[in-house]
Amino acid sequence: MSILNGGETYVPPARDFGNITPSEVLTRGRTVNPFTHEQVATAEERVRKTGMLERLATWHAQDHVEGGGGRPAIISERAILTGMLLLASEHKTLWISTLAQLFQQRLDAESRTLLGLPPTATAFDDQLRTQKQWYRNTHNAFHRMLSVMDPFPQDRHFAINYTQVQATIDAHDHDHERRMKARLDEFTNAFLHMTFMEQSRKLRRATTNIDISLDQTFIHPPNKKGFSRKGLPSRVKAERGVNPGQMKSGPVEVFAGLYPRKGSRPDIPRGATDTTGPEEARSKGYSDLVWGWMANIAVRVDSEKPSQRRFPKLAVSATLSQPNIAVSEEAVALMQAALSTGLNPGLVDADKDYFAKAVTARLHEPTFNLGFTPSTDYRVDRLGVQEQKAGAELIEGTYYCPSMPAVLKDATKIFVHGDERGFGRDDDETFYIRRNARRDYELRPKEKPDEKGRVPMMCPALGDSPTVTCPLRELSKNAIDKERTAIEEENLPSFMDKICKQHSVSFHQSDGLRQRQAFPYKSKEWDEFHKHARNSIESLNDQVKDGGTEQLELSTRRRVRGFAAAGVFVAILLTNYNLRTIAAFIQEELLAELNPPDPTIPAREKLKRRRDRVWHNPYTNTYPVGAKPVYGPQPLYVART
Repeated sequence: MSILNGGETYVPPARDFGNITPSEVLTRGRTVNPFTHEQVATAEERVRKTGMLERLATWHAQDHVEGGGGRPAIISERAILTGMLLLASEHKTLWISTLAQLFQQRLDAESRTLLGLPPTATAFDDQLRTQKQWYRNTHNAFHRMLSVMDPFPQDRHFAINYTQVQATIDAHDHDHERRMKARLDEFTNAFLHMTFMEQSRKLRRATTNIDISLDQTFIHPPNKKGFSRKGLPSRVKAERGVNPGQMKSGPVEVFAGLYPRKGSRPDIPRGATDTTGPEEARSKGYSDLVWGWMANIAVRVDSEKPSQRRFPKLAVSATLSQPNIAVSEEAVALMQAALSTGLNPGLVDADKDYFAKAVTARLHEPTFNLGFTPSTDYRVDRLGVQEQKAGAELIEGTYYCPSMPAVLKDATKIFVHGDERGFGRDDDETFYIRRNARRDYELRPKEKPDEKGRVPMMCPALGDSPTVTCPLRELSKNAIDKERTAIEEENLPSFMDKICKQHSVSFHQSDGLRQRQAFPYKSKEWDEFHKHARNSIESLNDQVKDGGTEQLELSTRRRVRGFAAAGVFVAILLTNYNLRTIAAFIQEELLAELNPPDPTIPAREKLKRRRDRVWHNPYTNTYPVGAKPVYGPQPLYVART
């Protein structure tokens, strides 16, 4: 309302929105509910618990450029991170506009004071007028935070031609990349460590060791157009002399990579050029190439009791990387970050794209030095005898007596491929009998390892507790008189090496490191843990990519461009996944207390899938406990009696 020059009072005309409410106009038709102060305070406290506010301040001070100046920030990084956790808990889009709307319209006065936000207008016109200002301030605050941990800075406002792509790559600072990548990894793992510590001590210390299962999962950038590094020079050459207005637009994200969804994954050393492209895809059997990044995630698993649920399966560490590059080094980084839990290093499970194909110096040795023991699958060409030392034969991670029968040496090979004579694969029972029979032929340590990691190993026919009898060895006088496996003379090696002549042979702890495993390969213990571990990481990947939860793979929920922004979003979404997983685990425990299980159902039945526990399975012809077979044309289920 105002006074006109003639002295008359001017009354603005009433706006006609039809049946659309003013709140719908402000939110563009979205339903916006305020957060309670308790929700805001909880999220803000968790942000402070990560310790990243102090680290971000330190990084800003380290990167400060003299003469920067400028007005003080209106929105703090504490508010940005708190708001992102709140949006993630609702499974909302992590857009700058959504975050700005949260700051402007969804917080009460007490929450605004807690986050240090300025007061917001209450009048409709004032709220409408200041929307762009809130967006601009939120945008600046978010990108100010990204600037201190962005390994690949570049202008992403427009698509660029391939000559500009090449210039951007040539100008890239690899030292800056390493420093910023380390900061981004620290940011991600600080949030995941916070969620681990949010558990009760009982859950955190359910095991004394930290066992993990790790894998990579692909995520899309907001702009999906990519290119092959191998084909880039030819594209640049084709642009020479062409009018810029006639050039075809190239990618927006220069520092991403082509990932083959099908086929064996490459593992290129850090700093090397990734030549993965359509040509190489055809020659190496890759297919379905997509442009983007890889989220490397390690989930906590249980090697002691894999069939039980003793704690929530949380993501304990994560990093973001370019596809095909430094896969082994990212795995080592996951193991290092997992040790921040304070637990002792345990088992690390992975598929064939890790230990089975990695260079020993890049993955196996760092894993051993960190104290972790692999559990993995072997390549098919690494079954059976792989190498010898002093006459002892290395078979699937263990050194054996060279006089072990050939059928036992090749037991796993026959189980997987079939007999070389064409008799086919062994059945499970035959394989397990042969696999267990191998144990009698294992070399045994004579003493504990010395300070240099060397351990004397002796023939299984020596010592006071020999497991076999051998024509080349005299049975110890102190050996207990019992039946033992006898080595046949026809199986003795033609050349007697040190293991057959000396009392012991010195082995270093690094010997046979490539094939070393926690459990005998393909044994029942290995099979149970490996299935549990692989199912755990695959389940985590599926859940964080689910359209109703975190939607980690989709870029439509996170439109901010750049590697650093994707890394922050991965951290926030995995943090929310962990928090809801902990809450769901606690709820299930409480429900189990309120609804105790039926004591008449055997424990083994409780471990079965519901379709096997409740329904008749016509394939296996099994019935639920207490159910009677029904003959004739009946439904496929049988009610309990």
